[in-house]
Amino acid sequence: MNHKKLLIMPPNWLGDVVMAQPAMSAFAKHYINQPDYNQLIIYGRPWLADLLPFLGLDSAIYQESMPDDVDTIVLFPNSFRSAWKAFRSGASQRIGFCGQWRGILLNQGFNPQLNMMHEHHRDYFLNLAEQADIPIHQREVKLHVSASDIETGQKLIQDNGLDPEKTICVAPGAQFGGAKRYPSEAYRYVLKWLAEAGWHILILGTTAEQKIGDQCLDQVQTPKWNSSGQTSLKEALQILTAARLLLCNDSGLMHVAAGMGKPVVGIFGATDPERTQPSGPHVRLLYKPAVCSPCLQRECSVPGHPCMGNILPETVRDACLQVLDA
Repeated sequence: MNHKKLLIMPPNWLGDVVMAQPAMSAFAKHYINQPDYNQLIIYGRPWLADLLPFLGLDSAIYQESMPDDVDTIVLFPNSFRSAWKAFRSGASQRIGFCGQWRGILLNQGFNPQLNMMHEHHRDYFLNLAEQADIPIHQREVKLHVSASDIETGQKLIQDNGLDPEKTICVAPGAQFGGAKRYPSEAYRYVLKWLAEAGWHILILGTTAEQKIGDQCLDQVQTPKWNSSGQTSLKEALQILTAARLLLCNDSGLMHVAAGMGKPVVGIFGATDPERTQPSGPHVRLLYKPAVCSPCLQRECSVPGHPCMGNILPETVRDACLQVLDA
């Protein structure tokens, strides 16, 4: 019996990977259920190794380098470079969307039937599976959370002086750019009020976002921890499993927490929630677009950052308390 390998190349951004999870799951179930396929490989950026256990792709393993013995490759990135890597690997089947002059490098190249500029990204990724005649088992994101992840998250929170039952996680950064970021001074008001209501505050972010976290926590008088740059991605996700709420901008962590089924309050401004709103049963989105919204720019060029200025700190506070009381 042949022992074939399926390799999936996820998108390049954390939020996009989560939105692609239903489509990746469809491909995985279809191929790994065939008797001649026995291995699923996830190939891409190093942080995928931390995210992989949460994606619910049974028996999948992560590889940072492209193997030369896979049989089928599914490409979710739309770049020429990703298709060239797949072609150079020698895989006999290479599945992905055409574009950027790469159609000749794909065995099964499809033209997107949805436009990422106007349609939801999750449906865009699912469209690849649909055109490849892959059965769709789920259309919403459903991430896997283990009891050990929750226990580890609880311990991380407790070891830093916070109570998991009272902990609100806050992700005030946005790697895409400042246009997606709710102002630190506005977050400061929100977190001060939430602290006065008895909640503990835990900031999640990268090392580059540590200063933003400090600004948001200024004047917050409660057990607090700015964990920016102090945790791995896996540890940050474990913390999310144990916390009561995530308050955030439109970001990758928003999609992760929502996919876990955690309560989420997400703030949108430069981006359109119709295209990137997260899957999840306990999600509250705040969006009060300005005339220029959604601009989809990395940085705001309009004085006052009006799409974010339209969302008052009191509105954010009330949304958090309502979701927590639900």
